[in-house]
Amino acid sequence: MKKKENVDVQIDAKVTRANQVEDTVYFDVVINGVTIYGCKVIEGKNGDFISFPAHKGKDGKYYNYAYVKLSDDDTKAIVKQVEEML
Repeated sequence: MKKKENVDVQIDAKVTRANQVEDTVYFDVVINGVTIYGCKVIEGKNGDFISFPAHKGKDGKYYNYAYVKLSDDDTKAIVKQVEEML
């Protein structure tokens, strides 16, 4: 088998719901036709980032249910949509 190369894909994202509970902002997003429920905006030391829904394994580590690798521009665009809905 030949090794496959990574291919950049155009991201089409629309935030469908946003809700703030205390210091945490939760939101749902449709990315290229796939709805991901329960995402969070996290304020990091290098700026805001998106945390996808995850569960805690028996080993104490967290594992994502869903994950989309987003560029910095895509992340900023989604966070902006979330802010506009709050």
